[in-house]
Amino acid sequence: MADVNADYWTIDDVAEHWGVTPQTIRTYRSRKRDELPPHDRMFGRSPAWRPQTIVGFVRPGQGARTDL
Repeated sequence: MADVNADYWTIDDVAEHWGVTPQTIRTYRSRKRDELPPHDRMFGRSPAWRPQTIVGFVRPGQGARTDL
């Protein structure tokens, strides 16, 4: 389980928290359809999110269309 007391979460941490693969998180980012909140910080070329940003984010339901 991703550490909710960490300062930032990586793509791997977000994937672990949501129960998906890191590739799914990368896909969410690349599609830019609000399936993932904007990152809070960049470490080099790697995005990072505060845990509360991810925990508080309401994800679209599985199978929900996000392109409408």
